[in-house]
Amino acid sequence: MKKRIVVDQDLPRLDAFLAKRLTGYSRVFLKDMIGRGNVTLDGARVDADQPIEEGQVVDVELPETASSSGEDFESWVLYEDKRLLVLNKPSGLLMHPLGDSWLKSPEAARAGRETNLAAELQVHRPAILKAGTPRCGIVHRLDRPTSGVLAVAKDPESYAALVDMFKERFMDKTYRAIVRGAPPEKVRVQAPIGREPGLRRVVVTPLGKTAETDFRVVSKKKSGALVEAKPRTGRTHQIRAHLAHLGHPVMGDPEFDRRGVPTPPRLMLHAYRLSFEHPFSGRPARFEAPAPADFLKFWKTLK
Repeated sequence: MKKRIVVDQDLPRLDAFLAKRLTGYSRVFLKDMIGRGNVTLDGARVDADQPIEEGQVVDVELPETASSSGEDFESWVLYEDKRLLVLNKPSGLLMHPLGDSWLKSPEAARAGRETNLAAELQVHRPAILKAGTPRCGIVHRLDRPTSGVLAVAKDPESYAALVDMFKERFMDKTYRAIVRGAPPEKVRVQAPIGREPGLRRVVVTPLGKTAETDFRVVSKKKSGALVEAKPRTGRTHQIRAHLAHLGHPVMGDPEFDRRGVPTPPRLMLHAYRLSFEHPFSGRPARFEAPAPADFLKFWKTLK
């Protein structure tokens, strides 16, 4: 998005001028924008400390954010109060940019090519960033292809409280997955998981960290089953690794699912329910995210 600003007074620095005129962007971020050539003064690239004079023209190329799913952000909202925002994250939405530059300058999340939740929150809930909430309020994560319920803190106090609750395992999480074959009706998997040496894939390995997941079959078909998973520990890719260990990988899992029919449109994993005590009222809170259309449609196609 291009923005043209006519300078209305003499000032010693360009970055300071832009910080006053452009809301929602820090001076650090704007300084970086100037350095990358996204800001010009009278058509020429300049430094952030360039003095400016009344009547000069500043052109700024600001990052744009659009919902990757094509849906309206408000349609994702399951619940909201002064402290909490609970969303039904669409599949395909990245949580935040790779690397840590966006942590130092959160506005950098809006400058990338790909839409991500951190950027969406800055656009649609700017008060979260303005309050100084770490990580734009994101207290836990879902893999990019995974859909479902996600809690966001709206202020630093709520962020600290929710992070502690996840750390102490006071969050009760329930997922639903469409898997290959027919696993046992009920089973608890207690198997350590970790990354394979030299690879990113997470697998069951004696060298891994302790991990525990309860599984329950909700419904069965000849080619697969709808399974409910309750992780008792919070390891990365825990559900996927444990189901693969059982011999019933999540359909569409790029790491474990064999190629064949039926072929799902994506990883068939959905964060179905999140339960915890509200960090400030102390009242029980339970949020459910209905399975998205692609998940339900694929399940109906199975024989």
